[in-house]
Amino acid sequence: MSRPWPDFRPGPLGALKAWWRRRVPRRVDDITFVPPASSHQQEFETPLASAVYGLDFQLRLTVVWRLDLATGLRHNSPKSAAIHHVLQRAKEISGKAMLVHHAALQVQLGDELATERQVPGTHVWARAEQVKVTVGDEDLEMARKHIELLRNSTFKLAERDVERAEIRYLRDEVLTDVGTATIWWLQRNGYQVQEAVKLADHLAELVKIAQREPATHWAESLVSSVERAMPELEDVHRKDLRLHLAKALSVYGGARVAAEFADQVGLPAGEPHRNGHV
Repeated sequence: MSRPWPDFRPGPLGALKAWWRRRVPRRVDDITFVPPASSHQQEFETPLASAVYGLDFQLRLTVVWRLDLATGLRHNSPKSAAIHHVLQRAKEISGKAMLVHHAALQVQLGDELATERQVPGTHVWARAEQVKVTVGDEDLEMARKHIELLRNSTFKLAERDVERAEIRYLRDEVLTDVGTATIWWLQRNGYQVQEAVKLADHLAELVKIAQREPATHWAESLVSSVERAMPELEDVHRKDLRLHLAKALSVYGGARVAAEFADQVGLPAGEPHRNGHV
């Protein structure tokens, strides 16, 4: 008697395969879903900050990112996360570089940004390729002028420090009395004793003038008094001393007093002496 529906029972070979599947357990790897790897890229161009405010590099690169769904993390805009992360890495490096070093910066960024890193808190991994750093001609010229100004300022400050040191030496060690002043003059003039005797009155007058209490600014008097209390203070530490005094004045006297002190004792403009920070 024929059945009213088709016969879907497996044949002998199908039955054997079904029996084998029941006998041999499958490995976990055979049933674990592995998301396919995905890769994306985006060209991007933007100004990149340098060590000097207002002077920027021009950065062009290709941001490459992939998504790792196995992390269990997500981000609503993977492309933005990848580009932002790469740019933050670039700024950390460029923020310490001068515009005149743009060629070296390009090599460094090309090396550092080529390493793929995970964007914190996301399933995005990002890196950069084809990094190109350029500088506009006008910005480069301004950068060179800035460096020249810094160099001249450094030289002038050094000259002023030498002059102050010489003045302190003459006032505090040479022109303290006639005998010391005479010996100092003899050493520098071939020990011409007769000439020194003739100049005795002049040297005595110089000693009186040098030892008069000068009508100096309170800032200079403060520095001089502190330095006299530490006669063995080395010249290389004298600027540090002034910075510490500026810090104390900023804390207890305010920014105006600290700025006046800095101007009088020769601290460069913009030196971090305000708000109690040195």
